Amino acid sequence: MNETQQMLDLLSTNFPDITSMPPTEGRRVVDARVRPAANIDDVASTEDLTVDTDGRAVSVRVYHPHESVEAAATTVFAHGGGFLHGSIASHDGFCRLWSQQTRSTVISVDYALSPEHSAPTARDDMIAVVDWALGDGRTEHGVVLAGDSSGGNVAAAATLALRDRGASPVVAQVLIYPFLDPSMSSHSHLTRAEGYFVTGALLAHYWRVHLGDDFAARASDPSATPFAVTDLSAMPPSIVITAGLDPLSDEGAEYARRLREAGASVLHRHFPDQFHGFFTIAGYGPARSASDILWSDLRTLIRPHSKETR
Repeated sequence: MNETQQMLDLLSTNFPDITSMPPTEGRRVVDARVRPAANIDDVASTEDLTVDTDGRAVSVRVYHPHESVEAAATTVFAHGGGFLHGSIASHDGFCRLWSQQTRSTVISVDYALSPEHSAPTARDDMIAVVDWALGDGRTEHGVVLAGDSSGGNVAAAATLALRDRGASPVVAQVLIYPFLDPSMSSHSHLTRAEGYFVTGALLAHYWRVHLGDDFAARASDPSATPFAVTDLSAMPPSIVITAGLDPLSDEGAEYARRLREAGASVLHRHFPDQFHGFFTIAGYGPARSASDILWSDLRTLIRPHSKETR
């Protein structure tokens, strides 16, 4: 049995069935499984801060590398978790690795979750953090907006909103198997709905909780998903990562195609033998290999964007 099948079996056996639980109980159960990061020394230091937005305090963690690359952009990162669970803690090790490998500052955002909040609150939290970072002098060389799964949705939505606002500081976006299409009608949704850890039933549960009673109307609402946005012009360079065993594979590939057709520079990295969530699993061999490719891509992408070259 290869490493991927072993990991799939382990995850499928041990991940709780939160579709049968009240949403907040499901969150509690999943978040209780998070273990402290083992790579604390990957960065020189961290700061835990709060950013005020719309009368709420949004928690952020700022990761400072041991040595910064001159003119490197700052990454503002949104964690995955189906808009329902996940946190700074769940992606702490991954953000430490991101900062270490790119030798740049990373800001991880504890954006508002459902069911307490629906779209576009999470997007607006990301924008508020970007604005705070700009005002605080933490983004001298531009911003990379990034996220995995639902965080990919949040990052893409914030990128679009900042474009529309004008004079966007975003120099790139990185979308790791982004969670974009509430209709769940793509071929990969039909063929990968069972047997690959994240199931179609779980994804449908996430969408129902996130969009609430107005699900049918909001499924095609651009404020709920970037997949419903028709104008993708004037977008920054983008890296889109997809996994072949992931129900979300086709929607990620489709979003990459739309960005490219609208004129954006797009690098689509597809890992055909991997599953949703693989990228951030500490100690998992295929994740190490895939992330090494991303770090190389990012080093090329984020270094040239100094004030003089933007």
